[in-house]
Amino acid sequence: MPSIDRRAFLARSRDLALLALLPGQVFAELTAARPLDGTGGIFLDAEQLRTLRALCRYFIPGPLDDPDPGALAAGVPEYIDGLIGAFETTPLRIYAGGPFSDRSGAAHDSFADFLELDAIEELAWRTRIEGSRGLPEREWNGPVKGLQEQYTDGLLVLDGFSRRIARRPFHDLSRSVTEALLLVAPDELEVFLALVFRHCAEGMYGAPEYGGNRGLVGWTYTRWPGDHQPLPYTPDEVSEPDAEEAEDVGRSRANALLHALRSSDRSRHG
Repeated sequence: MPSIDRRAFLARSRDLALLALLPGQVFAELTAARPLDGTGGIFLDAEQLRTLRALCRYFIPGPLDDPDPGALAAGVPEYIDGLIGAFETTPLRIYAGGPFSDRSGAAHDSFADFLELDAIEELAWRTRIEGSRGLPEREWNGPVKGLQEQYTDGLLVLDGFSRRIARRPFHDLSRSVTEALLLVAPDELEVFLALVFRHCAEGMYGAPEYGGNRGLVGWTYTRWPGDHQPLPYTPDEVSEPDAEEAEDVGRSRANALLHALRSSDRSRHG
């Protein structure tokens, strides 16, 4: 019988303890995986991008888990891959132009005319995305771990944790298993998960010129009008609530008026 050293024994014992924390029905779902196909992106390879897609889908689910369109429909993983691979593309999609897109009457989408970075801006963004890499001009304030390294390391740790605990790659897990797994994720993943969540929100609800919010799905299902100019708002649109909010606003105004009347009455009889 092969022997294992003390460190390996403790690691396996820890994994068994973590498995014991998972809800009972989760184990049955380990065989109900829904793999995501895909190829490599601008920066991430195919396996990394599959893991990222699964994580984005968990943060902002869509069908079959939610009736609204989710991160995959909006192209959120591709937005993130484009962000961390920004210096691999032309034009460089860091600062969108303006003042108007062509979504509300303008003849040209000037949001898509991305601005050129000056030397200082390029240095700052390369440091943020690529890291300092030991270069003196990037380490004037100390070493920097860039987004590229944060993502490659974070996805590797996440997938390794999944393979160790659930015995499957992360992108093969069902939603229930994913949720249970992340509940017992190691502390080293917390910062990474928060980073991905923030970028998911950017890609889901930001301007589509940056690569996310594909088909304006993030604005459509939330009923957000998006960039409205150059068309002006009417006086009623500025001063009155939307139809679906009118009842709540009316109730709030009535309560405020009643509170003011009671306060005035108390002051007269005080």
